Amino acid sequence: MRWFTPVFTVAIGLSLAACSPAEAPPADDAATPPASGSTEEQAPAPETPSTDAAPLPQVMHYDCEGTPVDATFDGRGQVSVAVDGATYVLRTEEAASGTKYVDDAGVVLWTRGAQDALLTRPDHPDRTCTGSPAAPV
Repeated sequence: MRWFTPVFTVAIGLSLAACSPAEAPPADDAATPPASGSTEEQAPAPETPSTDAAPLPQVMHYDCEGTPVDATFDGRGQVSVAVDGATYVLRTEEAASGTKYVDDAGVVLWTRGAQDALLTRPDHPDRTCTGSPAAPV
């Protein structure tokens, strides 16, 4: 019985060590020092494109109970809404469901799902909207 406790402890320790994540390999972009005796400066490596490239804007054409509305979503939390000859820039606001875009003047475009939205403007009735994506250029 005296050998059981240490053996059991070692077995648990080895099991836990086997479950731990492996260390990440070193990054490939680490700069290598110039060869000894070399006085030449090396040209900097060309910049590689960022993987955080700006998202492409998405344009939706909405029919809001007979009122045409074009919305350009920038993919970064803003939408530009063109309606009745005016353009509004709205920003994302927290919503219980869907995505709600608002501005300080009280214009709201509240999207629900891929194609449905609600348009609210001061001094205008609220309008239920059905959208379709614009054809790619």
